[in-house]
Amino acid sequence: MDGYVDETFAYGFRNPYRFSFDMATGDLYTGEVGQDDLEEVDVVVAGGNYGWNVKEGSFCFDPNGAAPGFAFAQEPCPNEPDGLIDPVAEYNTSDSLAENEDGRAVVGGFVYRGSAIPGLVGRYVFGDFSQFTETGVNNAGRLFFLNKKDIVKGDRIKTSKIFEFSLYGQDELGLSLLGFGQDANGELYVLANEVGTPFGDTGVVLRIAPAP
Repeated sequence: MDGYVDETFAYGFRNPYRFSFDMATGDLYTGEVGQDDLEEVDVVVAGGNYGWNVKEGSFCFDPNGAAPGFAFAQEPCPNEPDGLIDPVAEYNTSDSLAENEDGRAVVGGFVYRGSAIPGLVGRYVFGDFSQFTETGVNNAGRLFFLNKKDIVKGDRIKTSKIFEFSLYGQDELGLSLLGFGQDANGELYVLANEVGTPFGDTGVVLRIAPAP
């Protein structure tokens, strides 16, 4: 590709956060942190252009000079080049696009390939870091998964709705979500703490398991 070095695998990202490969298929997934309005999940393919900053998620994006940028709906977007790849899933983080905010910053995870939760096999598991307040974070991390299984079918990549985990014995995670882990058997783990920063002694590793 003219104008790009061979080491560039894909481009058009703002802030990809936590990428992983599906251990069964090798497909590459990443969470992509938006600037103002949208968080997204992308399946990354060689040479793909994911749109930033012409687009934020599947919406158009206006950098808006020195003022805060904003997303808006238009088809096609102003100055949109051919071949931009939209996310496989996205959610709102601003009341400018929907009535309720669903999070603050996406945290990429893994496609579940374990055996403990058969209904989850083939679904991408990810989450959102927390909510920010005037005094810091409020430990409102959230755990999500894509409704559709195995969304990559050859050259076809499907979009999916996002579902949230129901947590046994509690209404919410109550922690800041920092990341995910995966073991050799495909089971998944949640990495979280109470402070939202890599300091202190409140960090925990929680295994995602079926309710008793």
